[in-house]
Amino acid sequence: MTPQDIEGLHTDQNTRSPWGDGDGSVYRSGPGRHAAYPSHQYRRPRRGRGLGWQIFGIISEIFLTFGILCVLYVVWQMVWTGVVSAQTQAEQAQSVSWTKPASTAGKYRIARPQKGNPPVAPQPAYGDTVGQLYIPRFGRTWKRLVVQGVGLDQLARHGLGHYPQTVMPGAVGNFSLAGHRSGYGEPLGNVPEFRKGDAIIMRTKDYWYVYTMQSHEIVLPSDIDVVAPVPDHPELKPTQRFVTLTTCTPRYTYATHRWIVHGTFKYWARVSDGIPAELAGPDDSAATNFVDQPSFAASIPPMDKLLTWLLAALIVVWLSAAITWGWQALRTDRIARRNGRPVYHNWSIYGLLYRLQPGVAVIRWVEIILIGLILAGAFLQWVCPWLAYNVPFLRAMSNYANVTGTTGAAAQ
Repeated sequence: MTPQDIEGLHTDQNTRSPWGDGDGSVYRSGPGRHAAYPSHQYRRPRRGRGLGWQIFGIISEIFLTFGILCVLYVVWQMVWTGVVSAQTQAEQAQSVSWTKPASTAGKYRIARPQKGNPPVAPQPAYGDTVGQLYIPRFGRTWKRLVVQGVGLDQLARHGLGHYPQTVMPGAVGNFSLAGHRSGYGEPLGNVPEFRKGDAIIMRTKDYWYVYTMQSHEIVLPSDIDVVAPVPDHPELKPTQRFVTLTTCTPRYTYATHRWIVHGTFKYWARVSDGIPAELAGPDDSAATNFVDQPSFAASIPPMDKLLTWLLAALIVVWLSAAITWGWQALRTDRIARRNGRPVYHNWSIYGLLYRLQPGVAVIRWVEIILIGLILAGAFLQWVCPWLAYNVPFLRAMSNYANVTGTTGAAAQ
């Protein structure tokens, strides 16, 4: 062995263990001591790629990041807005003292249709609960909250909105509602499935109002006569009770038109008497869940709470790794340079972020994943709504406009 080799060894060679990124270039021997691996066994680090390739790599990482952000925006628009809407609806529905439908032996009774003029509630304040809408055609679990107002803040978070200039359920005239067709829970995403004669059922705190679907039409946003007291005939005085549902079309793109569904009043009933026959299953049990339990989407914790948990987990893992292992990747480079050995690293945004984390390789990956989840959650929580409100192209693609052709903000 040459003198140079002997100079690079500690006396306790048998206690040597690998250090750093597993390249075999640096070893630790005994507590608090470092030794360079014998030069005749040292592997020269592989040189990095050429400058052009490294610049290309960074540009690729920038485009990859942009692509990830685009995917996250789509996830926010199509999925997460529905989660937020379900959470808000469940919270607001729990604030109402709903009358429970009558039941016998665990089965809901069929409410008897009532005669005479139905009771009509006064117009509530903007944002207050009007009731809940049930459309059996859309499925057993389909139920959406209806609030007063068709502003952006209502349609994006509370399900369906009631046009304040139209009558309340059960009144003579046109009870008109608006809702999104894509994103925000997609309350009216299935309007093409409507068939003539389908039930449209409105539930208030104490009463059922059952309407029957009669027709649909596709109009321009400027055709506001669809919500007139007599649909499409503003010059006429109403003598019947109507219901109108409005939503945007086409779906998943810029909404150039509005899909309109019209229906007529059939009967009303008391919630305390049971449920409408239209909501009963084949064995007279409820075909719809009336228990005010949150859906799966509503049971997901709010994003701010998820971010708090993820941030706490990152702090615990990060501090534990820093105390236990330190910054091994940086220490490996420092020791190599101290011993006169070259250190090569390709230019990489993600690579630099990885090397700056404390701990061994597996722990650093855990930290990177937690950081990524936190950044993605923050993007969904704050950046995506800001983009939808302020970027004209994204605002138009978000289906924020209602049947009047004005944006939700202007309609408030």
